[in-house]
Parts: sequence; C-alpha cells; structure tokens
Amino acid sequence: MLKDYVKEELVFLNLTVSDRAELFKKLSTLFLDKGYVNEGFYDFIVEREENYPTGLDLKTHTVAIPHGNPEFIKQSFISVVTLTQPIKMKKMENADEEIEVDLFFVLGLNDGTQHLQILKQVIGLIQQEEFVQAIKEAKTTEEVMKKINGMAVEK
Repeated sequence: MLKDYVKEELVFLNLTVSDRAELFKKLSTLFLDKGYVNEGFYDFIVEREENYPTGLDLKTHTVAIPHGNPEFIKQSFISVVTLTQPIKMKKMENADEEIEVDLFFVLGLNDGTQHLQILKQVIGLIQQEEFVQAIKEAKTTEEVMKKINGMAVEK
C-alpha cells in the first residue's frame, strides 16, 4: 500500500535548505508545479508544523513526517526528502524541544480514512535503522524506490 503513494518524481535527495520554512517553501512549490497540491498547502503545512510538530527522535536517528490537510491535496502522495545538512524541527512529543533532522517523509493524503494506516506503515519503516540509513545513503531516486518497494513487500 505504501509503495502506491511514494512517487519517484517526489523523491528529493540532498536538498540544501537553511530552515524548515525554506524546506516547506521549496517542497510546496515543487508539489504545486507537479499538480499534487493547491495554493494553500504551504501556509497550512507551516502552521500545522508550528502547532503539531512532527519531528521524531528515535534514539539512533531522527525523522520528521510533516503532513498536509486533505483540502489542499489534489493527488495523494508521499514525498521522501533528504537534506545535505540537518535543520531544526520541533519534537512531536515535546514542542519545546528541537532536534536536528535530515530525513523527511512528507504525507499528502486527500482521503482522511487512509491517513492513519499510511502513517502507521511509515512509522514502522522509520523505526528500522537499516532502512533509514539506506534512504540517507541513497544516491538516486531509483535506489530509494527500490528500498521502499522492497520494505513494503516484506511488511
């Protein structure tokens, strides 16, 4: 199921950004240009991240799972993003704390009923240190897709 949502054209490796506002602006523009989101996506995701942070500290690694609201999603997707340098993200379980994150799974789901199921699958994958390392070390979008498709089949 997960592999149906991860779009190869939305796998972005080694982006260079200085903070989460710049990351969200860059991604929102890319998603908009490719027809996945509506205009309000950027404002929503910035505000949502401020109020409901998505940074996860999994002890051996950190990941963030920002997600949009169905009203701003034209076509469901999961975008996989790695950064050249980590940026500060607020922790999901404690918004007063920040962690350094360089791996993002951005969820854009236009049907709320699938949201929890997809989120559970993503969390299942990111808890696996080997999977996270493979994604971070990937040099091509094909490598990322192969790893995600392989892990999704194993699940």
